[in-house]
Amino acid sequence: MFNFFKLKPSTMGLALVAALIGTVSKADAEIVVMGGNPEGSLFYAQSQALGAIIGQHTDIRVDVLPQSPTVYFPMFMTQEASIGLSSPIEADFAVRAKGPYEGVNDGEGYPITTLMLGSPIRLSLVVRANAGIDTISDLKGKRVVANYGAFAGSSITAEAVLANGGLTTDDVELVSASSYPEGVSAVIEGRADAAVGSMGSGILQQLNAAEGAKLLSVDPSEEAMARSREIGSAFVPLKVKAGPVGVDEDIHVLSYATTLYARSDLEDETVTTILQAIWDHHEELEAIHPSLATWTPDRFASEQTVVPYHPAAVTFYKDQDAWTDEVEARNNEVAGE
Repeated sequence: MFNFFKLKPSTMGLALVAALIGTVSKADAEIVVMGGNPEGSLFYAQSQALGAIIGQHTDIRVDVLPQSPTVYFPMFMTQEASIGLSSPIEADFAVRAKGPYEGVNDGEGYPITTLMLGSPIRLSLVVRANAGIDTISDLKGKRVVANYGAFAGSSITAEAVLANGGLTTDDVELVSASSYPEGVSAVIEGRADAAVGSMGSGILQQLNAAEGAKLLSVDPSEEAMARSREIGSAFVPLKVKAGPVGVDEDIHVLSYATTLYARSDLEDETVTTILQAIWDHHEELEAIHPSLATWTPDRFASEQTVVPYHPAAVTFYKDQDAWTDEVEARNNEVAGE
């Protein structure tokens, strides 16, 4: 049995998170365990925020488990975890028992369904600002964190960024880390020259404070993106204007829609309650973490899904007039119908 962690305040919106969490101390509250990646990651902060909103407005208490999908997706099968934030790329592999999830559950994959698509995440490889590394191709022969062990999503991202620049892991000195935050810590400590960087994450701000952070621009051309999509089919290029931590000039990064997933047998009533709370109160999310300003209902039911929606989610979005023919077609496609 796993020891689950209670919600902890994110680095932003501390007072509000504490206030929200304080409202979910009812002894009879339903407990839902949510996978959210390790502390210092963007997914962890976003999971806290979503869990706080659910707890504030329902009788559900969300306990955030700071582990990767390789840990909590198997827990969907035992009902030890019920929901979790993940990349669509990793979820797709997990459902099809492919890539880093090769052969899981006797080749059947894990029982995962989509609840909603949310904010676009912004990813690239990050280096120290004074390292003299200006492009992805400059990383040839350098120490790059591209093996994240159980944190398959970060390994996939690292390979996709390298591929965008015409490199593979054979072209760099491969550095291993046990999590996304540890990868950036390796850059801070001088043990690596580059690691996956997620804009808005706390650990990226730590690198910027210690050494200065610089996110490398990806090539948005079709040819370069085709190489990235060979690693993860859901990646798209996204232009970022100068200003955020690690971005001193306009660049392009890799992106996908951060997605909230659920085990396929999660009770319909619980699914509907979670969706209704976030649908009705999504505007409160930005005050907890700025990256959630784009976590809006117009994104929830989307043609970009790679895993079929939970049946209760389909019903919910139809009731909200948010389920279009195009979304229906895509949902049927990924369901193999």
